[in-house]
Amino acid sequence: MSTLWPFIVIGVFTGSIYGLAAMGVVLTYKTTGIFNFAYGAVAMFSAFTYWQLHDSWHVTAWVALPVLLLVVAPLFGIAFEGLFRFFSGASAEIPMVATLAVLSVLQVTAVLIWGGQARQLQSIFPRSTFLLGGNLHVGWDQLATLLVSLAMGGALWFLLRHTRFGTATRAVVDNGDLAGIIGVNAGSIRRGAWIVSSMFGVLVGILLSPTQGLDVNQLVLVVLYAFAPAVLGFVFGMPWAFAGALGLGILQSVLSRWSSSGTVADLEACIPYLALFVLLVVLGNRLKEAGVAVRPMAAAASDPSSSRASPSAVSSAFSGPQRAVRRRSQRPLTIGTTLFVLALLVPVVLSGPKLDDFTVAVTWAMIALTLVVLMGWAGQISLAQFSFVGVGAFCVGHFAGAHGHHFLLATLIGMAISVPLGLLLGLPSLRLSGLYFMLATLAFALIMDTLVFNRPDVSGGLTGITDARPNIFGLSFTGRVGFYELVLVVFGVLALAAYVVNRGPVGRRLNILRDSPLAASTLGVNLTVTKLVTFAICAAVASLGGSLYGSYLQAINPQGFSWNWSLELLLLVVLGARTMITGAVLAGAVVGIQHLVASTDPNIVNYIALTVAIGVIGLARQPEGTVAISVAEARRCMSVLRPRPRRQLVLETLFATPERMEVGSGR
Repeated sequence: MSTLWPFIVIGVFTGSIYGLAAMGVVLTYKTTGIFNFAYGAVAMFSAFTYWQLHDSWHVTAWVALPVLLLVVAPLFGIAFEGLFRFFSGASAEIPMVATLAVLSVLQVTAVLIWGGQARQLQSIFPRSTFLLGGNLHVGWDQLATLLVSLAMGGALWFLLRHTRFGTATRAVVDNGDLAGIIGVNAGSIRRGAWIVSSMFGVLVGILLSPTQGLDVNQLVLVVLYAFAPAVLGFVFGMPWAFAGALGLGILQSVLSRWSSSGTVADLEACIPYLALFVLLVVLGNRLKEAGVAVRPMAAAASDPSSSRASPSAVSSAFSGPQRAVRRRSQRPLTIGTTLFVLALLVPVVLSGPKLDDFTVAVTWAMIALTLVVLMGWAGQISLAQFSFVGVGAFCVGHFAGAHGHHFLLATLIGMAISVPLGLLLGLPSLRLSGLYFMLATLAFALIMDTLVFNRPDVSGGLTGITDARPNIFGLSFTGRVGFYELVLVVFGVLALAAYVVNRGPVGRRLNILRDSPLAASTLGVNLTVTKLVTFAICAAVASLGGSLYGSYLQAINPQGFSWNWSLELLLLVVLGARTMITGAVLAGAVVGIQHLVASTDPNIVNYIALTVAIGVIGLARQPEGTVAISVAEARRCMSVLRPRPRRQLVLETLFATPERMEVGSGR
């Protein structure tokens, strides 16, 4: 037991920082109803800002730290409060997607300002050690970190329990409208909560970076460790969030005694994600959405409180004769067929590396199609689609052979493996919805990244493995043109199948499931079977897309299928149109453009990613994304070209009496 004490002490110090992050997440969620997925990005951006002030510009810590706590943190808080005030009354999923977009904005902005290379941040406390208990060396920085965490946690507990701010906060949580009647300014309370939470985020970033490294992606990932304790805080209160974080820190540190590498090391890194997944499933009946509307994401735009009604709602309200309605229903099929034929002609115009950009665009569109079905039609937001993509890609690497002769068999194996994994991911959806189900998919993706894809015998580790181009029934698709046509035909078949399904009874079931699960069960829709089958099929199709994507890349490694790619896929689909197949096409088109311009200037790719994230924030309430805006603007512009009404007809209409109008109408 004595040999474990150093690891327990280190776990307490690390866990206390996770506790700060967990309390910050709980505070804003309990007060505003917003789960801040961008919390790790706030910590990361603050740590980079501190590095810029202290290490680069040599500003003393006594000046840099107050600037961050008293200037940067309030600016973050005010910005968050103003942003999410815009989403007041929206469905629960919309602000969640917005926080994911904010995460992407902060990550890309940090890369544009400071570059992608990792840095080392100096600790704000001395690194020397002292003896504790005669034989245990403890760093002064560790002790100071623990004391700061305990002091901040205690101050927050006192603030919420024994001050007027805490009383007002509870009033806002219980009933924001009633709080205004009794004289509590709900907006100011929420703003204060965002500012306090941002201060905690600033400290988390500065305290974690000296040991975890100052990296744009790594620091965000480490702060995700606090999500499992935050779930405890949602149910049992702030002290449980802090205690749960300490427990996770100790458990990880103790396991590190036996794990320098291998399965135990992967398990150690995976503990926070496993804990998050298990807690969500076990506490599913006690987890309720806080302070948000319950309207489904895809139905929000047709709600009167939405800023803009969807074109589909408008067209259904003012539908013409039955023939015109039938013609409009066939228009997407006609447009899709036209685009498919034009895409088949692309190799006639382009060749060489530029054709590869079209290939990767179609491959991503295929993968995005599964997210359109899940998120847009079934109302289940997933951050784990690229986990199934990775399954398909790595199966091709292991089973397709050096020349791709067994590509079809490898693809079927990947799809067969993905089906039970899809069912496993779908099981939490039977008990969870909205935020908590999205957290479950995030935990699933992180578990796959850590426990599966990091294994050298699965992915080849950092060096990766090689995927061969397909060779199916003696037909070789190793050439650029042949492989492009194969990918395009597969996508065309899948898109047509999705179109037919959406127009039929299965599509109506999915829409009812999305809009009102209670009504769906009342109408006889088996929610369990519908959800699980949807997840299984989407997982299998994503694996199929991964097989082709891996063959396109040829050299693959675990970093190419991490949860960050699932996040990018989600943002692209939301920007395009999460309820339409066109959204998948637009998502693929953006990826193709990124690959096209990457060879000229890599920074352009970052600017495109930044534009996408900002666009998602602006269009989060619009389920048909840029498609809706483009169609509406096109109709407005085309209306100018319509022939003017005849002068005599206008005069008769303006000066017609009610009696004449009734006679003219044949009444």
